[in-house]
Amino acid sequence: MDTNASLNIFITGGASGVAREATRQAIARGHKVTVLTEGLGGATKARQDGALPAYSDVTRAGELKSLFTMSNIDVVIHLLPQLGNGFPTKDGYESQEKVMVQSAVAVVEAAKEAGVKFIVHTSYAAVVGDAHGDWLTEDQVGHQDRALRPVLAAEHHVMQSGVNACVLRAGFVYGGETASVHALGETLKQGRSPYLGDSHSVHNWVSESDLAQAAVLAAEKQPAGEIINVVDDEPVSASVFAGYLATGLGMDAPSASASPIFILKRTTSDIQRLLLDSSVHLKNDKAKQVLGWQPRYPNYKAGLEHTMLQWRASEPITT
Repeated sequence: MDTNASLNIFITGGASGVAREATRQAIARGHKVTVLTEGLGGATKARQDGALPAYSDVTRAGELKSLFTMSNIDVVIHLLPQLGNGFPTKDGYESQEKVMVQSAVAVVEAAKEAGVKFIVHTSYAAVVGDAHGDWLTEDQVGHQDRALRPVLAAEHHVMQSGVNACVLRAGFVYGGETASVHALGETLKQGRSPYLGDSHSVHNWVSESDLAQAAVLAAEKQPAGEIINVVDDEPVSASVFAGYLATGLGMDAPSASASPIFILKRTTSDIQRLLLDSSVHLKNDKAKQVLGWQPRYPNYKAGLEHTMLQWRASEPITT
């Protein structure tokens, strides 16, 4: 399906960078947007972006159904899972693991009862598993780890729900409003070396702007039953990514961690090490063909240059 008609879109993910960017892009394309957010600060940002803020527990289907019905929602863009899909940190994934499945179940149940036409569910590129450097398409998998089963379970629940839906598997998300990249930048500014994993492992990345664009295009085109990789054109290691950011911030590139394993186990998590030690190369041809998507930032250099520009623009002016 490809529609140019105005849609009523419901976006989860609150005031996250990718949710705000999706909100702005959807409104710019003529759609009406309701954003599930928290608190006065989240509501203020939603209104600044031109959306209607809504409040609910994302794991409660009854509350979501009421919101979907009240706003006559056509499409749900479920961006909440991306809160755990930034630059891997000690507790970034774990903080979202439980709600990942619970929210997928609630969104599906509410969508069914409220007559929602389509769900865009966002997932993780890393779920395909360690490919040991091989390029993979949506139909291929590497060595999958049980730690990522909640991600697969959420995908499966949405795709087998009976509601028309697609899954967007996103690379590690970064951008000017992505919390994990802010944290990485602060770590580098303090002269500390973050855990960067195996220097020979490469990862898929995607800017918050480009993931938002893909999500809005998916809401419009509604490619039911499709799993689509949303990643940039150039997978690179975490050390290369962090090194370019450090250089752009005026610092030396961080060195690889030589900490003994007992120190690493105290300062990192199992899933963080798994994500940064696995090597994943995903092709994005399907996103370009099915969605008509073209990344504005086709590689980490272009995306990080824009990220740092956003940061500089938001700094207070001193005299």
